[in-house]
Amino acid sequence: MTTLIAPIPHVALPEIRGRRFIPVRDGLWRIVDPTGAVIGYIERQAGVDGDRFSARRVVFATRTVALGMFCRINDAVDCFR
Repeated sequence: MTTLIAPIPHVALPEIRGRRFIPVRDGLWRIVDPTGAVIGYIERQAGVDGDRFSARRVVFATRTVALGMFCRINDAVDCFR
């Protein structure tokens, strides 16, 4: 079952499967695992056809890998199960 998440700027998203979504700035959330390690980011990007959400996973302290661009924030959140 997928929990619907409304993309509200500057508001922490609910914890899902032990993952916390911490607002960094308007439209950017840091994903933290249960141990407190940063595992990725979700960023909202406004477009003429609506908002898109990019998901990036941290692979080294200073590197991230793009996981995809999504129309719904719920789909971006699913990358961090």
